[in-house]
Amino acid sequence: MVRGIKKGAALAINQAAIANAPESFEKMQRVGPKVCLTTANEPGFLGFHAFLQTGAHPLGGRFGAAKLINADSMEAVMESPLNLRLDPLNLWQYTVWEDAEAHERMHYEQYERIFELCAGCLDMVVDGPWEPVYRILEEDMPRLMGMTDVPRIMGQAMAQQQQPPKIRLAMKRLVALGEHYVKEGGEQAFTDGVVRTLEKLKENAPGMIGWMLLEKQGESALSTFQLAPPAFWECLETLGANPPESRRTNYGEFGKDYNTPPIPIGGPKQYLVHTEWESPDTLLFGLTLTGVNPELRRIHDEGVMAHLARLPPYYRIFAPAMEDMIFFH
Repeated sequence: MVRGIKKGAALAINQAAIANAPESFEKMQRVGPKVCLTTANEPGFLGFHAFLQTGAHPLGGRFGAAKLINADSMEAVMESPLNLRLDPLNLWQYTVWEDAEAHERMHYEQYERIFELCAGCLDMVVDGPWEPVYRILEEDMPRLMGMTDVPRIMGQAMAQQQQPPKIRLAMKRLVALGEHYVKEGGEQAFTDGVVRTLEKLKENAPGMIGWMLLEKQGESALSTFQLAPPAFWECLETLGANPPESRRTNYGEFGKDYNTPPIPIGGPKQYLVHTEWESPDTLLFGLTLTGVNPELRRIHDEGVMAHLARLPPYYRIFAPAMEDMIFFH
C-alpha cells in the first residue's frame, strides 16, 4: 500500500468531454469498475481518481462569465452530477503509476480488454479521449479520510505532539487545476516559485487542503486508440467485441519503438498546479489571494507569473466522481 502521494510517480489524465445525460452516467457506473479491475493487473499501477468539471475560476474578472459551480449548489452536484448545467461535461480521470512505462505497458498488455470496455462508451463522447502523462514534481497532500477517521487521526497527532494534518475528506472537496505554460529556460525558477506560493497558501489560506505540481512528460497514443491506419478505421467498425489486431500507432509499437508516452510535449512546456479546497468559497477566495495579498502577490508574480509563456493561468474546477481509497492513504 502506498502511503501518501508519491513524488516522482507518473500521473496520466484521461480527458474526455461527455454528453450530460442519464445514459452516460449509467454507462460509467457499469463500465468504470471493470476498467479499474483490468488496470489493477499492472503491478506498477498505484491508484485512480475520476473528476467532473463543475466550472472555472473567474480570476478577478479576467474570465468574468466563469462560475465555480454551474448548478444550484455544491450539495446539488454531490446529489447527482446531472444537476450540473454543463453540456458536454469534462470527465478527467487520473491514474497514477510507478513510472510512465508502467502506464504504456498496461495499455499494450491489456489492449483487447480495455478496447472492448472503452469502445462501447464512444457514443457518449463529444471530444477526446486524450491522455497526457505527467510526473509529480512536488507535493504536499494529506491522507484521504472519512469523518469517522478524524478523531483518531487528530488524537494520534496530539498524543505524538505533532502538528495535526489538514482534513481531506473522501468525495467532499473541490479541485482547482491550473494550466501553466512556462518559457524555455525558466522551468526551475517557475518550480521554485510555485512551491513557495503553495506553501504560503497552505499555511495561511482558510480551507486549503493540499497541492501537487505536475510536469508534462508526453501523451499516450495507444490508450486513446490512436492507431495507425487502417487499424484506426477498424476501431469504428465494431462496438468493442472485435478490436483491431494491430497495436501500432503513428509512433510505432510499444516495446519496439517506444516505452514511454510517444506523443511529444511540444512547447512551451506545460505544468499543472493541482490544489484541493474544502468548499467553493474557500477555493474562490483562496486562489484570489495571489492577486489581493501584497506579500503573496509579490511571491507569485516574481516566482510564477514572470516565467509564463502565456498569461494568465487557467483554473478548471472539479468535484470527485469516484476515487481509489488506497492510493492517497
